[in-house]
Amino acid sequence: MKIRTLLAAVLLLFIGGRAVADDTPGAQPTAPNIDSITLADIRGDVQFLASDEMVGRETLKPESAITAAYVRSRMERAGVQPAGVNGGWYQPVKLKHNAWQAAPSLSWTRGGQTESLEYARDFVSTDGPSAGLELRAGQVVFAGYAVNDSARSYNDIEGVDLKGKLALILRYEPTPWVRAGRNPFSRNAFLQTKTALLRQAGAAGVLLVTGPRSLGGSDNRTLPSPEAGEKSPPLSLDLGDDKAADSLPFFQLTLAACDRLLGGKGETERLQKAFDEGDFSARPDLSGVSLDLKAVSTVVRGEDRNVAGMVKGELDEWIIFGAHHDHLGYGYFGARDARTAMGQVHNGADDNASGVATVLEIAEALATCGRKPRRSFLFLTFTGEEKGLLGSSWYVKHPLIPHEKVVAMINIDMIGRLDQAKVTMDGTSCSKLLDRHCKEAAPLFPELKVGFNDRPPMPASDHWPFFSQAGIPVFFPFGGVNKFMHTAEDDAETINYADMLACIKLLYEIGWRISEDPGYADYTGPVKGSIGPDGKSRDPNAPKVADPDAEQEEEFSAGE
Repeated sequence: MKIRTLLAAVLLLFIGGRAVADDTPGAQPTAPNIDSITLADIRGDVQFLASDEMVGRETLKPESAITAAYVRSRMERAGVQPAGVNGGWYQPVKLKHNAWQAAPSLSWTRGGQTESLEYARDFVSTDGPSAGLELRAGQVVFAGYAVNDSARSYNDIEGVDLKGKLALILRYEPTPWVRAGRNPFSRNAFLQTKTALLRQAGAAGVLLVTGPRSLGGSDNRTLPSPEAGEKSPPLSLDLGDDKAADSLPFFQLTLAACDRLLGGKGETERLQKAFDEGDFSARPDLSGVSLDLKAVSTVVRGEDRNVAGMVKGELDEWIIFGAHHDHLGYGYFGARDARTAMGQVHNGADDNASGVATVLEIAEALATCGRKPRRSFLFLTFTGEEKGLLGSSWYVKHPLIPHEKVVAMINIDMIGRLDQAKVTMDGTSCSKLLDRHCKEAAPLFPELKVGFNDRPPMPASDHWPFFSQAGIPVFFPFGGVNKFMHTAEDDAETINYADMLACIKLLYEIGWRISEDPGYADYTGPVKGSIGPDGKSRDPNAPKVADPDAEQEEEFSAGE
């Protein structure tokens, strides 16, 4: 054994005088002050955050600011220190969205006769004002389902000239392909797939219609609501770049409006039947139609907040506990029950008052335990998760702690409604160190059924920017999708507080063990060259960097 290696081994045995946790049967949790985490505190946090008065905590609404102030107050009372911008509690998150300058207009002229459609009655924008378009005397071409499936020898856009024109397409995919089951459609039906094909073909925009043979009839009633788009617009980060979004403008027509555009009642159904059978010769000649479309948008800016607190340890090495504090507001954006409950308050008790309560309880336990952890802890609650991981993405672009000083990020989202006490530690496979600590701590909480998988972390919550952009090891405790998720029934009264209490204590125990472990978390993920707090690559498969002292070390070797 080389002398340097021997010294390192001795140092690891005695550093800080810390004992190795006992994981034998009957062992107890090692996290200090763990019993300060109580049902009463958890229930109080969830009931406040998910109360009707908080109106669903939607990003950029007044209740979002109240939520941030509540999180700050809870941390401050517990003795957690501020970790935000300029020594404060908050990290401003700059956001923007688009709004129509005026209601979009769509009309066409055929044989000297002009017909106009009314926005919100006859057509709407599928994506809202995020992708506008102004087209005068444009051409429209029927492009079937916009599907190219070589396995089925089906390509209904091959040879169709779409350059600079509007593509009129059918929603979904050919009716005979539809499979019974939970999701009857394949990737051919995804708008993203159609967008890629149509953009490659040079289309200027898309008119989409649901044919009467799809799911049994017209879907006029599922037209996106322009009112909803105005009340809860899609948001994006305001990074100082106002170039047009890289998306193809999509507008959805009612069946009646599409029939009129095609020349008469029943024309959409006739074409759908033909294209269902692969008869592309039925494609109509619309060269005599001159179409005008005007949908011009403008940028609207706003600002919301992440909240940041910290408990400093002996080392400038950090463990992050995070959770998003926003939800869906009145359900105008992202609600699964939009058809029946749009306009009702969506309280988001499980999603994600449960996660915020978890962060607050662990922060309070650490801040009041009377013992300094080995590593430091950063507690974050994020805005804008429901609108696209906005707060966490902003943080990763503007970190309060350098990424290379972060050992791990633990993201909590939806642990308030565990089914039969089951919780899955998603994504621990990205780091052997995290996986080991999760698996060693789990048996200390036999009331829980803790599951693991060998898949990478899901791109479903705020851990994702840390994992996919910052190269930080993460894991995501998840109670699973349930029937109340993203509905107006996700209320505080339906939370499983007993199992949630056990889960919070488990997560605190895991965080404490990571803090006390002198080792450093490895990382297997998409970011190459990610560096950890020890200054070394986190990737166990990364090529070894030559050690400039290696030659000198050989001179002092113990002569193995």
